Amino acid sequence: MQCDLIVRGEYVLTMDDKGPLIKHGAVAVKGRRIAAVGQAAELLKKYRPRKTIDAGRALVMPGLINTHTHAAMAYFRGLADDLPLKDWLEKHIWPAEAKYVDPKFARGSSRLAILEMIKSGTTCFNDMYFFEEETAAVAEAAGIRAVLGEGILDFATPSCDTAARALAKTAALARDYEKSELISAAFAPHSVYTCAAGILHKIMEEAARLDLPLHIHLSETKREVEECVLKHGSSPVAYADRLGLLSERTLIAHAVWVDDNDLEIIKARRSAISHNPKSNLKLASGIAPVKRMSEKGITLGLGTDGAGSNNTLDLFSEMRAAALIHKAAASDPTALPAIEVAGMATRGGARALGKDREIGSLETGKFADLITINLEAPHLSPLYKPFSQLIYCAGAADVNDVIINGRVIMRNREVLTMDEERVLREARAFAKGM
Repeated sequence: MQCDLIVRGEYVLTMDDKGPLIKHGAVAVKGRRIAAVGQAAELLKKYRPRKTIDAGRALVMPGLINTHTHAAMAYFRGLADDLPLKDWLEKHIWPAEAKYVDPKFARGSSRLAILEMIKSGTTCFNDMYFFEEETAAVAEAAGIRAVLGEGILDFATPSCDTAARALAKTAALARDYEKSELISAAFAPHSVYTCAAGILHKIMEEAARLDLPLHIHLSETKREVEECVLKHGSSPVAYADRLGLLSERTLIAHAVWVDDNDLEIIKARRSAISHNPKSNLKLASGIAPVKRMSEKGITLGLGTDGAGSNNTLDLFSEMRAAALIHKAAASDPTALPAIEVAGMATRGGARALGKDREIGSLETGKFADLITINLEAPHLSPLYKPFSQLIYCAGAADVNDVIINGRVIMRNREVLTMDEERVLREARAFAKGM
């Protein structure tokens, strides 16, 4: 049978239920979808590919899924560091946004973020920021999958003078990309402390009417929880639930300061959580109780947050941070094993975005979103257990090839859909002007 592409490597990590590891494996791609996954020798007998990527001594695995970021903040990388969240946001980031963020900024900064994500193996990202129509255009041109939500706040933002206008922009984005296989929309209220109950009700109604996801920061800091208890008599999670915000469409970013009652609510509503370990550490927000979340069966994805607070969009460093932090936090070296962390960055992320029937694992019929990781490096040798090597040794620079929607986006570390030199030149020019 004819197929468009066969990708083969020493190991294929499928991340499916049948068996997550195939030695000397391959993935056959036809059009935008996976035609078959199995032993390379068997697939090469069955299929005649138009093109073959023989990755040699490499891991082939699903592309990584970043479940929480602010892509167009990339130009603010390193602008304000070593500060608590409230000071970082109110004294530095919001003033910088008011001064600099416009459509041109969003385009250039999104290009930088997307280039970084592709080069570090991310094939899908979930975003909340301003001028998301600019990010959408850049993402589609680059060939990366994205779920995008215009940031909604009670006060004027760089892109919208009212929350109602930001809500309308998200609905328009959903209409504009209704037929796109790469770009989709989500409602993105910033938080319960920056959005009044009235607008949150309206967002909830629109999300239900248009069947769109809802993406919100919730219980990120201890101070946020204390202020919510004082103002509303309950935790942010319980308050959001009282407003009807939590459902199977809801993705909660951070959820650091949550108790067992909060987790039971999240579990009952079948909402998902995006865990952002490095941003939580850098802003000293705390350590989320991920082990308890996992034990309760709550869907967990991994996110980087924005480059302004992380400061990278590298999910390999997030995977390693998650695996290590929660062993120390639980005083248990078996907590969050490597295969579970890999699942958070792939299948868990897809499930958190409501896309697990389409992406997140290498299975017949799913969209062909996959990456190869070069194992020919001192820090990756010798290799006994591929999952351990992936989490504890591999890094962004080890990603060699990226295929999204059946299209080769990066080959031998060269991004084929973007002008890398131009993107970096524009970023340096912005910094100089600033």
